[in-house]
Amino acid sequence: MFQLNIRSIAKQDIQEIIDYYEDISPKITDRFLNELYNEFDFLKGKPNSFQVKYRNTRVRYLKLFPFGIHYKTSNNLIEILAILHTSRNPNSWRIN
Repeated sequence: MFQLNIRSIAKQDIQEIIDYYEDISPKITDRFLNELYNEFDFLKGKPNSFQVKYRNTRVRYLKLFPFGIHYKTSNNLIEILAILHTSRNPNSWRIN
């Protein structure tokens, strides 16, 4: 099984999403986090299940929320690069 590393910029993305949903409803926040963590667990088991989209990165889209988990893999590590709303252009951010 792969290990997961979440970059600080992706953690900021998650916090911004949480802050947004908290203003609407704590229940929605809980649903979002539950789905996000479930997707993280899925990625740990099958990280290469998705096509490479851009510069060796892959995207796993959440089913109930309009966000994609942008990540890359190497050896036994999954690096979460960003959590982006599907309306955002993924080319607008850089992968270092």
